[in-house]
Amino acid sequence: MSVRLFLRSRTPLTELTRHMAGHAKWQNAARPKAEFEKKRSALMNSWLPRLRTEAKVESDLSKNSALKKMYDQAIVEGVPKARADDAINCWKNAEYRECQFGIQGPGGFLALVNIASGTPKKTENDLIAYGRRQGMKISNVGYSFQEVKDITCELPDGITEEGIEELALQCGTEEYVVEGSSIIFTIGREDQKSFFEEAKEVGLSVESVDTRWQAEDLVEVPEDQWKKVGLFMDQLEHLDGFEKIYHNAENMEAIQARSYR
Repeated sequence: MSVRLFLRSRTPLTELTRHMAGHAKWQNAARPKAEFEKKRSALMNSWLPRLRTEAKVESDLSKNSALKKMYDQAIVEGVPKARADDAINCWKNAEYRECQFGIQGPGGFLALVNIASGTPKKTENDLIAYGRRQGMKISNVGYSFQEVKDITCELPDGITEEGIEELALQCGTEEYVVEGSSIIFTIGREDQKSFFEEAKEVGLSVESVDTRWQAEDLVEVPEDQWKKVGLFMDQLEHLDGFEKIYHNAENMEAIQARSYR
C-alpha cells in the first residue's frame, strides 16, 4: 500500500494588479478578478463554517477560548472582521439556517450547494431562479456524493516524512496533506470514530474537523453546455448566504477559465 504525501501552503489573500490595454481590456481585467474571487471564496469557505460551528457552543469570545483563537487566526489570514463577526453572531437570529440543496443540470452536471442564511426561503427561491435560467433544477443528488471528513491535527515536532507515513497508516488512512505545522487527514464519515481512537492512542492533538462532499463519479461536461454551467457558477457568488458548491465536473477549471459575457 502506498501513502500519498502532499505539501501545500495556504496562499494569503492579496491585492491583484490589473493590466488593461486596447481591445483586450475586459479579458485582462476579468482574469485577475476571477483569481481574486477564487482565493477570496476559498478563504471564506475555510473559516466561516468553522466559526459558526464553534459559536453554537458559546459565541462570546471572552468565554470561549477556542472560538477566540479561531477568530483571531481568521482575521490574520484575511477574513474581513465584519464577516467573522456575522459568523459568530449568526445564531442570535432565530431564522438562521444552514441548508444544502442538490442541483441537476445539463451535460450530466450534478452539484450540492451549501447555504447559510438568515432568510433561507428567499435564498432557496433565488437559487431555483438562478438554476432555471441555465436549465438546472433542485433535485435529490446526494446519492452521487460521499461525505468525507478533513481532520486537522498538530504535526508532532521533529517527525520525518517516513514517520508521517507511518502515522497515517496507524490512523487508518492513505490520504493526508501537510500544511505548515498541521497535518490534515481525509477519511470517510464511517471511519471517524475509529480515527479518533487511533489518534488518541498515538498522542495526536486534533485541532478541527471539516466536512465536505466528494462526487462518486466525475463527468466531462460537453463543451456546448459550458456556458450554462459557467454562468450558474458565476451567479452563485451573488446568492445571499452562498458558501460552497461540490460538483462532479472534471473539467470545471476549463469551464470557469472562459468569459461568458
